[in-house]
Amino acid sequence: MRVPELFGAVPGLLADPAPPEIIAPPQYSIAWVILAVLCVLVIIALIVSTLKITRAIEKRIAYRRRPDDVEALKAEFLRAVNDIADRHEDEQLESRDGHHELTGVMRRFVRRTTGHDVTSQDLATLLADPRTRAVGELIGDLYEPDFAMSSDRDLLESVRRAREVIRTWS
Repeated sequence: MRVPELFGAVPGLLADPAPPEIIAPPQYSIAWVILAVLCVLVIIALIVSTLKITRAIEKRIAYRRRPDDVEALKAEFLRAVNDIADRHEDEQLESRDGHHELTGVMRRFVRRTTGHDVTSQDLATLLADPRTRAVGELIGDLYEPDFAMSSDRDLLESVRRAREVIRTWS
């Protein structure tokens, strides 16, 4: 038997090469674009929902930490007492007038925190009530520099005591 020639010209086995032509790349499906848009929308939704949830949690924590009404009143009256001290240090307020204003501030503080109008109560009434005893003792000490023509009592010491009474108020 005869072995065919492998490297020789075999008619019909090798065809003439096709003429050169440009083949267009295959077109992408629209499904990939839709999938990319959906992924972007899901990512944006996750980010927005995470921000809303964390902000709600932070707001809840902030409201839990906010001062109650008594603490807010204490802060308001501490600012008023500090204002008296600042004006005295700037020499805009004399000691006698400062003591007089401090007495008024402390009486308004008691009225706002307890609801009892103590602006016109005498010292004995303030000292008799256990809730207002600390303020009554302070006001009793403020009477001498408040009504005397001259006093050696320091306004800054009276301011310090007023701050202490306000801070320890319950």
